[in-house]
Amino acid sequence: MQNSDLLRLFEDLLIKSKNVEYIELLERIHIQLSNISSSIQFEQVHQHIPWSNLFNLLRSNKNDEIERLLCAIMEHFINNLSIEQIMTDFSPLLNTGLENQTGLSQRGKLLCLKAFEKLTHCTITECFFIIQNLFQYSHINSLLHLFLDSDEQILWLKSKEILEQMIHTVSRIDDKQILQNYLHEHYFHDINRQILLSSNKLNEIVKLRLYEYLIDLCLIDPRIYEHITEEQHLLDQFLYDCTHSDTDILYLMNCLELLTVLTQKSHTLNYLQNKTNVIDHYLHLLLSTNDENNLYDLIKPGLIKFFGCYLRNYLVLLEKNISNNQQNQLIKRFLPILFDILLQSDPNPYIIIGLDTIGFIGKTLNGKEYILSNIKFSDFIGKLVQMIHSSQSDIRIRCLICLADLFHISKYNSSSSNAWTLTEQIYRLCNRGFSILPIIIQIAKQPFIDLRLAAYRCLFELTRSPWALHAMNAEPGFIEFLLNRSTEKDKEGKEVKFSIIQSICENGEEAKLAIGNVNYLKFRRYINEGIFYVEPEANVAFDGSNE
Repeated sequence: MQNSDLLRLFEDLLIKSKNVEYIELLERIHIQLSNISSSIQFEQVHQHIPWSNLFNLLRSNKNDEIERLLCAIMEHFINNLSIEQIMTDFSPLLNTGLENQTGLSQRGKLLCLKAFEKLTHCTITECFFIIQNLFQYSHINSLLHLFLDSDEQILWLKSKEILEQMIHTVSRIDDKQILQNYLHEHYFHDINRQILLSSNKLNEIVKLRLYEYLIDLCLIDPRIYEHITEEQHLLDQFLYDCTHSDTDILYLMNCLELLTVLTQKSHTLNYLQNKTNVIDHYLHLLLSTNDENNLYDLIKPGLIKFFGCYLRNYLVLLEKNISNNQQNQLIKRFLPILFDILLQSDPNPYIIIGLDTIGFIGKTLNGKEYILSNIKFSDFIGKLVQMIHSSQSDIRIRCLICLADLFHISKYNSSSSNAWTLTEQIYRLCNRGFSILPIIIQIAKQPFIDLRLAAYRCLFELTRSPWALHAMNAEPGFIEFLLNRSTEKDKEGKEVKFSIIQSICENGEEAKLAIGNVNYLKFRRYINEGIFYVEPEANVAFDGSNE
């Protein structure tokens, strides 16, 4: 294709007036652009294209086929031009394309959003240029209106992604003052702030959409969080809704989901604990009886999940020395409530979320310490083992996953004698009524893949504790079971079984001491042969077999 031919087609558009002629020319242009394999050719021709005429045609012509072809042609250039070239060529579209008075259709606005999206994925150096010439408060305003006013999911979702990605890019700039100035003067300019504060005028669906957006921004950077919560007070209405919507259970369940997202970072965790009253309010709801409101049973799983995520993330941050809050009274208040719920007589509608929450908390080292210090934990472990032994399959699987989490030791703590001691204490509690290891091994031999995988995971987590290697070796037939490839037919089972053997060998001298040199060498050979190794069959020829 010659660039001159393509440019001539664009020039011919200027002298046509009938839709049929437009469509014919646009189809030829689209076909030629589709055949270009290099971005260089787009860069060679873009400055000679009559962009203003194309934008005018997009705004004024209401023929659907012409609009479709124009958008497809412009999208080719958006995908292949540089950030600077897009800002130059598409300036009219970027500056006014999202405004209602421009009159662009959904397809046209989506094209405009794609150009904005390309700009948000810029380098830090390019970011300076972009926020000086684009993404000013007026552009943010247009994006916010589209985000909150549009009923078309593709439009408001794309607007949300662009708003979040742009501020994420700006937050990567080392100069803190640049971010602060941008937040004050543009992103949260007064006219934009007023939009964000108008949530009480929105219906519940759009209100939750806005809250999700603000919470996502809080997680990007502590400076953005401070601006939203302490300077602009943009989450005040959300927190009010969280604690004053007890009669609207469905809306409260959605608020709980969003509140759970806020537990992911240290600064937002501290915010929830020290600057809001949601913790006390939700603990009260968790303790509420059916007599007060028979719909509270619907939100209790969400409350358990919220507190579980909060405590799990707090303990992880504490383990990594990221959290400065060494004393957290919530875990001492919440665990007894959770154990009481789990120890209730069957059937218990909260058993699944409760098991997941105990495992979620107990997966951390600090979580194990807190759980073991609770006097009700031994009763819970007794019930857990009983359910592993005799409950229906789906409950047994969740129980095994919970137990695997309790046995889990992260690589960061893999050489910690304290971690080994904690897992051994949990193991001994498991053995008070039944011997847990034979039960797990027996489940690993069953024909049901989901049960087997859950049992394998327990065994895998145990391999990180040296005391457990001795216990496994002492179990009759267990080493032979691991080495026997014919006991596992499923791909997932083969992979997990291989990872168990691999993890045992990673213990080095501890493994040799526990299982002996001979077994250790057999395990090493198993690893060298690979996951899906098939032992060759011996073929014996008999005299006269062809007769």
